[in-house]
Amino acid sequence: MNEWIEQYKEYHKEHTEYGNGGGLKFYLQHIIDLVHDTKAETLLDYGCGKAEGYLKHNHHKNWGNIMPSLYDPAIPEYEILPEGQFDGIISFDVLEHIPKEQIPETFQIIFSKAKKFVFLGIATAPAKAILPNGENAHCTVEPIGWWETMVEKYAPKRVYTHIKTAGNCNSYSILNEDLYMDFFLNNIKINNMQKEVG
Repeated sequence: MNEWIEQYKEYHKEHTEYGNGGGLKFYLQHIIDLVHDTKAETLLDYGCGKAEGYLKHNHHKNWGNIMPSLYDPAIPEYEILPEGQFDGIISFDVLEHIPKEQIPETFQIIFSKAKKFVFLGIATAPAKAILPNGENAHCTVEPIGWWETMVEKYAPKRVYTHIKTAGNCNSYSILNEDLYMDFFLNNIKINNMQKEVG
C-alpha cells in the first residue's frame, strides 16, 4: 500500500490541479439528502484530495455548514486518519484508485467509522491520469454489482449505504435501507411523543 500511496504523492506534486476534490459538485445533492435525512452532525471525507470543494467552493454550506473531517494519505496535511466514528462517511472518486487487494481493508476502515450512513461515488471507466509507474490511475474498474458484493462481504457491520457509479456503468444502489427506515420510524415516534407532552 505504501508504494501505491507514494505514486499518488508524486503525481499530486507534479500536477497541482489534480485531486482538488472538485468532483464533489456531482454528488452534492445526494450528500445533502443523506445528511438531512439522517440528521447527521459529523462527517468524514475519506480520500478528500486537496479538499477544494470545501476550502474554495464551500460546498459543505449546502448541507448545514457541517465541515467534514478530512483524510487523504497522499496529501501531507490530511494524511492522518481522524480518530473516532462519524455520523456519515463520504468517499467519492477514491475507491477506483485503490488496488483490489486493498479494498477489503479499506471497507473495514470506512464502515467501522460510520454510525448512520456511507456514501460512495465510484468511477467505472479508466482515468485520463497515468501514474509515474505507467499504470492507469483507475486500477479497480468494476460495475456496481461488484462493489455491492465487496460491501456485503467486507464491511464489518451493516450501515445504510448509497453507491453511485459513473462511467461505463451509470447506476445507483442503496444497501441496508431497513436501517434508515428503523431510524425514520423511531424519529416519528419521538416527534409524536414530544408533541403529546408539549
